[in-house]
Amino acid sequence: MSKVSRNTERYEKVPIFGHLTQAEIGRVLRSTEELQVPAGTVIFKAGDTCDGFYILLSGRVEIRKPDQNGTEVPVAILSTRSVFGEMSLIVDRPDRKRSATAVATEPTHLNKVAKEAFDALLAAGDLCAYKIIHSFAKIITERLKRTEDELLAVLKEISGDKREKKLAELQAFRQKLFSEWSF
Repeated sequence: MSKVSRNTERYEKVPIFGHLTQAEIGRVLRSTEELQVPAGTVIFKAGDTCDGFYILLSGRVEIRKPDQNGTEVPVAILSTRSVFGEMSLIVDRPDRKRSATAVATEPTHLNKVAKEAFDALLAAGDLCAYKIIHSFAKIITERLKRTEDELLAVLKEISGDKREKKLAELQAFRQKLFSEWSF
């Protein structure tokens, strides 16, 4: 992986930077690293300690989650201007671990925003960090909505009583998610 030069203008179209000024984008980019990643490179693995999040500038990255048997199953293929690795970054625990594996499927150009640098922006009360967290919330909410839609579509394919049982389990999970979980 090699460093290349930075250019704030190309970041203006990245969704997490959409509400940031060029000066705010510049503050974030000052402590980042651009990387050229060959196809087949594992960027991070499920269980790795979080060291930051990534912005996909070009190329493709496949996100894989381990199933109950430990086999990695593809769950998403990301392309230009996608953000990934943010979930473990915003979990406020000392043992922040990656929940998925990210693999470049073709030569890929990334920008890595280091956890320590982002945490320093938050600790300093820098508004740009809070704007990014707000953007993360939107991204994660959209991903959750799409996942729920896909789950409901799969449940529709299950017949009768089993479907009703699974829908009841989903509703119980939703209730627990919104009433009992604290972050």
